Amino acid sequence: MFDTLRDNSRIIVYLVVIAFVISGGFMGYGAYLNNSGGGQQPAAQNVIAEVNGQEISQQEYLSMLQRQAPQQNLNGTQVVEFRFNILEALIERRLILQQADQMNITAEVSDDELEESYQNILEQNDLTEEELSQNLAEQNYTIGALREDIRNNLRVSKRIRSTVEAGRGDLTVSEEEVRELYTQRYPQETAESSQAASGEDSEVPVYADIKDDLESEIMQQKENQALNEWLNGLKSEAEIVINDPVLSAYNEFDSGNYEKASESFAALLEDEGSPVLYSYLARSYSEAGNAELAEETYNQAVNEYPENTDLLFSYAQFLSNEEKQDEAVEQLKQVSSLAGDDFMTRYQLYMMFTQMGAEEEAEEELQVIQRLNEERNNQQQAEEDPEISSEDLEENISDQNSTEIPPAEPSAEENSQDAN
Repeated sequence: MFDTLRDNSRIIVYLVVIAFVISGGFMGYGAYLNNSGGGQQPAAQNVIAEVNGQEISQQEYLSMLQRQAPQQNLNGTQVVEFRFNILEALIERRLILQQADQMNITAEVSDDELEESYQNILEQNDLTEEELSQNLAEQNYTIGALREDIRNNLRVSKRIRSTVEAGRGDLTVSEEEVRELYTQRYPQETAESSQAASGEDSEVPVYADIKDDLESEIMQQKENQALNEWLNGLKSEAEIVINDPVLSAYNEFDSGNYEKASESFAALLEDEGSPVLYSYLARSYSEAGNAELAEETYNQAVNEYPENTDLLFSYAQFLSNEEKQDEAVEQLKQVSSLAGDDFMTRYQLYMMFTQMGAEEEAEEELQVIQRLNEERNNQQQAEEDPEISSEDLEENISDQNSTEIPPAEPSAEENSQDAN
């Protein structure tokens, strides 16, 4: 989920999103856009970060959080990572606009472009112009002001695109690179033999048929790499201050400064206890090579928060990494006793028990998963056909001998590894 803010698709964040719903959350949108350019920001009461002296306000940050909010619930550690990814994208966006200023990159927006975006807003929100005007009036906002904000937004977006393209430089893909990818992906036949074979008789696609797709894939990879290298260079030379203490500590953790991260998380815990802070403190110790202190921290945490399943999962993963499988299994058993009918917790337990070779425990979790899946399927069937009787449901359950288990959502640990 978080990769979308770490690869080239995070440009969506840089460009500011025109697609939004006209609602109470729209309040302040115009002011947010007007302050989103590359110039010096006015002082704000709450400033979450500063980039070379320019401020990122809480209003701007919270607005983007709302726009990018995931559809599913996140656990505590995932929330911190998600919040940091949003802030990092805004920091990088500000750096790009500062570069645009230095490079004197400007942009103009035509009336046709403005009108197209305006019509898109009406369509996306299923509103007539009159309805839109009424909604805006309730927030002391007008269509004229909205159109001007859209124009400013599009202008900023164009400047960002031009600056990113200039920063990445000229990139090309050679014929040799495309052929190399082709032979790596389809090693059973060479490009020459595949070209000689008919497309119907061979499972390997003909080189000429997929050449353009392979070339586009390589170019996308090169653009992503060039963008990341360019942005990392800008960040290394910038003066960046993160005023949110939790996100500042996570920034150290994410950057690999584990000793400093552990100091920051330990200081935060002195002011307020939290399972999330304990988890990150323990992980910081572990990554810094101090497994003994990490285990001590986990023990203290689970004693203080014995029913926090996210913390127990994290501790079990740590113990497994330290090759203490029996102790890891015991932590997972504690999670199992707390899981109830939480489908995804049961699935994660099944996966972790399986990875640790705890076959008996994994089988028990699988049986619970199958039962929950059957109940969910039958509940859906009952909702689709409200006339179904309870006797029919019971008979249906007894007739089901197996179910298909959907793929698991990534754990907090997996999300962290992907982000890194």
